[in-house]
Amino acid sequence: MLLSPEDHERIQQATQAAEAGTRGEIVCVVANEASHYMEVPLAWAAVGSLVLPLLPLTLGAADSWFDDGLRGWSVAHVAASHSTVMAVLGGYALVQCLLFILIALLVSIPVVRRAMTPGLIRRGHVHQRAMEQFYARDLHLTRERTGVLIYASLKDRMVEVIGDIGINAKVGPKDWREVIVRLTSGIKAGRPADGFVAAIETCGRLLATHFPTDLANPNELPDAIADDPPSS
Repeated sequence: MLLSPEDHERIQQATQAAEAGTRGEIVCVVANEASHYMEVPLAWAAVGSLVLPLLPLTLGAADSWFDDGLRGWSVAHVAASHSTVMAVLGGYALVQCLLFILIALLVSIPVVRRAMTPGLIRRGHVHQRAMEQFYARDLHLTRERTGVLIYASLKDRMVEVIGDIGINAKVGPKDWREVIVRLTSGIKAGRPADGFVAAIETCGRLLATHFPTDLANPNELPDAIADDPPSS
């Protein structure tokens, strides 16, 4: 669902048209994915390697491991019993290591990793990247503090709309709902460019209501949509 050069041109034209009627500044940023989510394979591997080896014990099937190893224990058999216990524990540790590696490799496959990443974690990464882009793109430096960031992570299928303090004084989170819905719908339908154009048009109308254009209406920020590479 990457944007083509034609998509970039359409989005830039939509931004220019929307800003023509408002003192607000709209900046669009698109990420293929907000993060590589490297912590997810490690987390699943840690949980799996700790829990899965315990299942036989939970089911009662592993009691014989220790029973067989310690049957007939006596003072005379301390050395032999100790060796048996150590062998069992060593085997348990080996199983854990192998499970950790196998689960980590499996969950590292991009399709599996995305499916195994909880929505709350993805939402956190998308919000963090959007905030970073808000400041990196100088949206907080406009003359009236009327910058708006429209951020979308395509593979995460998540959107963030962030307004500067001048915008937030008059426009609340509920007002951005239609902008988010339009962009998210376009992404889910496999037409992110259409979603961006619809979201920009909706945002432009909202900004024109509260911050209509005046004679001094400089274009303070770039209109072209920017790409955001995923963080680690």
